[in-house]
Amino acid sequence: MTLVLQKSSNFEILRNHLRSTGFSEKSICGRLGIDGLYHLLSSQCTALKTFKETDHLSLLTRLLLLGESFPREELESVLSPPVVGALLELGVAGFDSGADGRISCPVVLYPFGQQFIVSDRWLAPDNKEFKFPEDFVYPAITRNTLEFIATLPLTPCDSFLELCSGTGAVALAASAYARKCWAIDITPRSTHMAEFNRLLNGLDNVTVLRGDLYEGVEDLKFDRIVAHPPYMPVLRPEQTFYGGGADGEQITRRSVEGLPRYLKPGGCFYCFAQGSDRKDGALEQRVRTWLGEGQADFDIAVLERRALDPKNAAFIYALKSEGGFKTVDLMLESLARLGVESMAYGWIIVQRKNCARKVFTVRRSAGRRTGEEEITWLLKWETFAAGPSAFEDLQGMIPRVRDSLELRTIHRMKDGELLPEQLALHTEDPFAMNCRIDPWVTFLIPMCDGRTTVRQLWERCKGHNFIHAETPPEEFAKFIGTLISGGYLEISEFPPPVPPKSHTE
Repeated sequence: MTLVLQKSSNFEILRNHLRSTGFSEKSICGRLGIDGLYHLLSSQCTALKTFKETDHLSLLTRLLLLGESFPREELESVLSPPVVGALLELGVAGFDSGADGRISCPVVLYPFGQQFIVSDRWLAPDNKEFKFPEDFVYPAITRNTLEFIATLPLTPCDSFLELCSGTGAVALAASAYARKCWAIDITPRSTHMAEFNRLLNGLDNVTVLRGDLYEGVEDLKFDRIVAHPPYMPVLRPEQTFYGGGADGEQITRRSVEGLPRYLKPGGCFYCFAQGSDRKDGALEQRVRTWLGEGQADFDIAVLERRALDPKNAAFIYALKSEGGFKTVDLMLESLARLGVESMAYGWIIVQRKNCARKVFTVRRSAGRRTGEEEITWLLKWETFAAGPSAFEDLQGMIPRVRDSLELRTIHRMKDGELLPEQLALHTEDPFAMNCRIDPWVTFLIPMCDGRTTVRQLWERCKGHNFIHAETPPEEFAKFIGTLISGGYLEISEFPPPVPPKSHTE
């Protein structure tokens, strides 16, 4: 790898030049006519073929992002000799092997939030054919990575650890709110690029390490640990995209197993990956067992972005491995031996409690806009609800119906009449939830008007014989808590994020 890791003024020259010329995602996407840099990962992106502007920002985009080559004289006439020299001396750019001595970039450099990131190029310079290196460093602008980082909290913390860090982009972004960050990856190529990115962005509060998960930080503990590990089930470990093991959970499981040792009380682990529901337990229950003897100190939340049945997962594997239909059958057999019934892709969040209370285990399906605010709200509410006096305190609080609530009724023919047979509450915000209810709940919901306490609701429901006269107030409050947890009701003490108004409102 030609990228130079020695400190030099060239990093500052290049960094300042990129900033002064507006080399940002917004500016680049405006020039290219796309709504996100992730579009450039597709060979179908028309910008790869039609963008031929030659002003300053456009030339940088064509050189660093789109992979075009240029004569040195042309580059220096626009970018200036010191900038071209910095690109060459840092190894970001180099001379082509042809006789004309044109300059191109063997890596790709792009903006990522407030940082600049280098990763492996997914298209060779000038769209020539090339072979991906076995330890290919994936770009940070994939949809999955962007979704992962968009859901991480931006609140200050003392110590931040990124596992399976690749380019180190997440740790570099976290350096803006974390006092100290670490980025660890097992491959030399990834750690080389991550260290280069650290130097390029001039960050002194980030440490890049090569190691297997927690290797190299054995004496440390962290407030926040994040991971976006390889999660694809594979049949043969020698394949270049191997990492998740036969079930896709190998690295995810080992990451969770290390939390009792490395996560501070009150700290959180955020993982964006795929896991499975099996005959011996749902994913959230299985994650709890990975914590071993220390599981009584940890909360678990699984937030499902999408679900796959084993057959679909096997087809995806066959396509990526180019193994054909025979590979589908082999993968199905492998998943069946493991007892896999379905697969869930999304967030696995583990929180370590910092006081005496029960722990919680919850699972949710992502709604229309599930993100950082919704996840933060869920953790805060469930932490409160797990407290020793939660349902005593809740009795004095005032619930109100959320605007996103829907009542869905299934009618069926009975004795010649169309009668309601099944009632369910539904919402898409903050999560996609369905809850079957008894008919009396349809009378309770309108009573939650934002003026009546839970205790008053309990008294009214008893007076109308909706609930048994001897129902304890704590039991009723617990039921109200379930409706709050599902996003059907809200209270001012734990306000959920307000969904944006639709264009039709």
